[in-house]
Amino acid sequence: MVEEIRLAGSVLIWVTTLLAVACVVVHQLLARWWKTGSGRHVFTFEAVLALSLTLWSLRLVIPEGDWFQVVRLAAFAGMPFVLAWRIKIIVQTWRKERRRREEGL
Repeated sequence: MVEEIRLAGSVLIWVTTLLAVACVVVHQLLARWWKTGSGRHVFTFEAVLALSLTLWSLRLVIPEGDWFQVVRLAAFAGMPFVLAWRIKIIVQTWRKERRRREEGL
């Protein structure tokens, strides 16, 4: 039973990785993401997520070694930046909406 659960989790990781990479590819091909701050953020968020998931998927099929530590550092180096950027956008949007509501009253 434990092995079936592990396998199901691994399959979900691989499917999620493929979808995340597909988001990056489709976004790159179909959208002018670089034209706006929001577009750059969404694309960067997608790319960092896809990179991290790709690393996780590779880790499921390739044994850990010294190479993994370097790749892991590279894959996760962007995550704090992009998450902080997301928080900044959320707070800025909230403040703008709050000001708009207050001025409308």
